[in-house]
Amino acid sequence: MAAPHPDQEFERLQRACQKGLGPVVVVTGTNDHYRRLALELLLAAQPQDAELRLLDAAEDRGARGGGDEGAKAPRPRSGEARDDGDDGEPDDGERGGTLEPAAESVQDVPELLDLRGGGLFARATVVCVRRGAKWWQRCAPVLATQLDKIARGSRLLLEANKLDKRRKVASELLKTLGEAVFEFRDLFETRFGGTDLAEGELVAWVGKQAQKRGVPLQPDAALLVVAQVGKGLSELAAELDRLQAQFGPDPQRKPLAPTDLRGRLSVSFESTPFELAEAVLDGDRARALRSVRAMCDRGVRGKTGKRSTGGVLPFACSWLWQSLAKVLAGRELLDAGVRQDTIARQLGVQFFADRFLRQVARHDAARLRTGLLAIHHCLRLSRTTGEDDGVLLEGFLQVWFHGGQVPGAEAFEW
Repeated sequence: MAAPHPDQEFERLQRACQKGLGPVVVVTGTNDHYRRLALELLLAAQPQDAELRLLDAAEDRGARGGGDEGAKAPRPRSGEARDDGDDGEPDDGERGGTLEPAAESVQDVPELLDLRGGGLFARATVVCVRRGAKWWQRCAPVLATQLDKIARGSRLLLEANKLDKRRKVASELLKTLGEAVFEFRDLFETRFGGTDLAEGELVAWVGKQAQKRGVPLQPDAALLVVAQVGKGLSELAAELDRLQAQFGPDPQRKPLAPTDLRGRLSVSFESTPFELAEAVLDGDRARALRSVRAMCDRGVRGKTGKRSTGGVLPFACSWLWQSLAKVLAGRELLDAGVRQDTIARQLGVQFFADRFLRQVARHDAARLRTGLLAIHHCLRLSRTTGEDDGVLLEGFLQVWFHGGQVPGAEAFEW
């Protein structure tokens, strides 16, 4: 059964906080924004006289903070205002990687011992484990044996992007916890089976949040915010807060149109070299230019998920070169009389073959060779002039979309 809408799950959590929470509460799911909100709500709902101990399991520090007032709510990590998908948790469990060795006894999980009774100055202890995907893998077998040993008023709050179920004891523990597990999925960008972003949950969420802030948006304006800002809910919420500060809250205001937002949106979406190459080969100049500016402004993610503004040009040019070269090879086969429906297979294109064949049919060999020369020239200028990456990539787009002088192959000989 699919997880409910994050708003519905958050409302369920609010009701649980009002009714009373059990000894273990789990917050999970791929939606970083709602997980953070849920954890803040849970921490605020804990008794003021409880001793609060925070454990960031991703950092594996083994230390637990004291119950001072500063620990009543989780502090955003660096960059957490941007919902960039890198929550710091290892994802081995999500991809079927190696399981963490299971703890053998409660002595190996001292934070569970803390839940057996309050400390010197508190009757109850609340242990909050953040980014606990690995912690769950290691400690779930022990936790299953300690549920009935948690002292009255004490509580374990566990937040993790994914709960591994490969161990039978972990799977059964989740069933035992039942309603105490709150899962927050990502919002759907489109309706099931559809392609229109305006009909998806993400745009509807932006409209609803804007209405709450007293800056109602027309559907097209909400779609513009998503297109400009991106898919991260934290970023979208921050942008709506900025719009509220600029326009002032007014629930009776007529919904703002896209033209009303012109020059008001201060955040741009992120992009990748893959999206740039796709826009170039699809002939979408505006999308390609937007992609270049986004990569230069906000950087490109590496394999670890961290975003970096360094190396944008070589990464972008490398993928552009591979993409154009592949399409050129397909075009040359097509010009040689090879059947179009066999070209993708001959070149080893396994995914998005239809799109690849459209790109082959769209561009002639001469234009593709010019594009490859323009990429080579772009990299050469980077080495010899030190020009900005964005300027060089925009120069490539100028040549690709509008033509221009590109040095011939002989000019690249040293």
